[in-house]
Amino acid sequence: MPTAAPSLFDELLSPGNSPSKQDAILAAAGRMFIQHGFEGSSMELIAKAAGVARQTLYNRFPEGKESLFGAVAERMWRAFPVMEIASDESALADPQAGLLKIGRGVAEFWSPPLAVDFLRMVIAEGPRFPALTRRFFEVGKTPAVSAVRNYIAELGRRGTLAITDPDLAAQQFLGMIDETVLWVRVMGDSTALTPAKAEQVVQQAVAIFLGFYRR
Repeated sequence: MPTAAPSLFDELLSPGNSPSKQDAILAAAGRMFIQHGFEGSSMELIAKAAGVARQTLYNRFPEGKESLFGAVAERMWRAFPVMEIASDESALADPQAGLLKIGRGVAEFWSPPLAVDFLRMVIAEGPRFPALTRRFFEVGKTPAVSAVRNYIAELGRRGTLAITDPDLAAQQFLGMIDETVLWVRVMGDSTALTPAKAEQVVQQAVAIFLGFYRR
């Protein structure tokens, strides 16, 4: 089972400790996008924050800031921990364990405040730069939701759960978790979500979901 990459937002919190020059550049770009928005973050500003020459940045991202944003979003979603859940036989054999793994992974993925800040920036810039939102979804959100959907669909195919609409079931499960661990924070609630509260949210979401769908 492939291991998820460390969170990009750990790099943002600890500038200078990135394991590679590429991650250092992406972390600096992420900081600038969060602080200044997409429009306000020039390649010159990002190069300065990353401690590299402007030409170095263009050598790595010759298509400019849009391709750099796409690389930041792609690197962010590499840390999503359950992309391969639909082929995890231990998770398929035990749906409670599999759903807990998904729920805890989602909660952990969105736990860094900077992750929420980045998503808030994407949403805010969306009306002016719709390609950013599309790119953000294409490289991560859509594959992540598809992974959960495929896992739930496989549980239905195996007869483990009574699934007739895996898309709806995946939306329902993720919605029970995302509403508390993500969306109330995106909307401006700065209250820290404690690990205990996140675990409670996940445990109850799994119990509710299995209570309805388990054969």
